[in-house]
Amino acid sequence: MIRQPRDCRASSPTAVAETFADLATVGPYFTVTTGEPGPGLWRPTGRLYDDAETLATVVTHVGAQIDTDEQRVAASTLLMGYAARLWSVTLGSIVRGRLLPVLDPEHLLWREDRGRIDLHLRDPRGMEGGDMTALARDMVLDRHLVPLIAAIRAVAPMSDLVLWGDAASALIGSARILDGRTHTTAITAAERILADHRLTHMIEWTDAGHRRRSCCLFYRTPDAGYCSDCVLIPQSADSHPDQLG
Repeated sequence: MIRQPRDCRASSPTAVAETFADLATVGPYFTVTTGEPGPGLWRPTGRLYDDAETLATVVTHVGAQIDTDEQRVAASTLLMGYAARLWSVTLGSIVRGRLLPVLDPEHLLWREDRGRIDLHLRDPRGMEGGDMTALARDMVLDRHLVPLIAAIRAVAPMSDLVLWGDAASALIGSARILDGRTHTTAITAAERILADHRLTHMIEWTDAGHRRRSCCLFYRTPDAGYCSDCVLIPQSADSHPDQLG
């Protein structure tokens, strides 16, 4: 259970739900539904981290969608997309709603449809005040990505540098979508989060933006190119937008 810090106050469920509704207009990675869940098998996200068989099945489904039988490629794509969803809804809520949703793994639900993950909170809760960026960092990294990365490496052995690079790249991608061309609020928050010891060495800042120091492996899928921040190509080379899975 995620506890509310003393310097924070509870947000109203209505405020959280309205913030989610606003974020959903940005795109699917910013979408968390609320209320009674729709059709499908909804389970606590903690189940995805604790049940190796369930996780392996989802990785296989992701692989089928991107046409690869390499588990590590599919697992990296899954992690990238999942991290993007978590960063998008947390950063988005801070920037657009001035609140932080409580994404407890016991209450944040997920369902999978052909390799795509959807998220749902039946009874949305949130916090206001305090250092919401630091709280978002701890909630996403410690409660979600740390156990998921450990679980993925057990199912599809690979360097954790690949997966932490995915997490860092997804964070920057979410922040840039939120800021668009005129704002810097989300990327400023993202830069603070990237100072975390698990992320700080995953990104190299350049005059053109940033580059990863690891590869997400998506280039190994049929007809794929390289992500715009890929470590394998010169920054000026032709590339396609980041794949978020």
